[in-house]
Amino acid sequence: MTTLGVEEEYLLVDPADGLPMSVAEAVRVAADLQPAVSGGEVQPELLRVQVEVATPVCETLDEVGGHLLRLRHAVSAAAEQAGCRIAASGTAPFASRSPVEVTDTPRYRSLHSDAPRLVDEQLMNGMHVHVAVPDRDAGVVVLNRLRPWLPVLVAMSANSPVADGGDTGFASWRTIALGRWSVSGVPPV
Repeated sequence: MTTLGVEEEYLLVDPADGLPMSVAEAVRVAADLQPAVSGGEVQPELLRVQVEVATPVCETLDEVGGHLLRLRHAVSAAAEQAGCRIAASGTAPFASRSPVEVTDTPRYRSLHSDAPRLVDEQLMNGMHVHVAVPDRDAGVVVLNRLRPWLPVLVAMSANSPVADGGDTGFASWRTIALGRWSVSGVPPV
């Protein structure tokens, strides 16, 4: 049986002006106190203006949908307690000119040390779908079968035409911006 899990990242924004707010820890703590949330389902992200939710491992799409709905409601309520709103947006529609604080974990500090400019501009969010495969060889086969469909998947997921207060000229600015990372892109055949 194939299993799957989904992670969704949200931007935390000021309800008055739409600017990102560095209140991720307050939102995460408030969400974890809700009876509908299990420990670890609401997690910090790279920047302190973001949180991520993670479903448990699921066996059906209906199960994934139920968990996402539950977690979206919980994080939305927690954000309201912290004085902000969540935005499921590929990029931050508005941003201040000063860099956003990086979440204080060894991994995120290392990323910021290695690529400070990219991290400072990483006001991007996404949805990640994790699908279990039986082994590495099967994983390679599956990914190679997906390769010709990547342009279609990118087009279907385009949700970031606006960034920093202006039209970027792209349906998916997130795709363009993430392409600057050396670990990004499609590996050669």
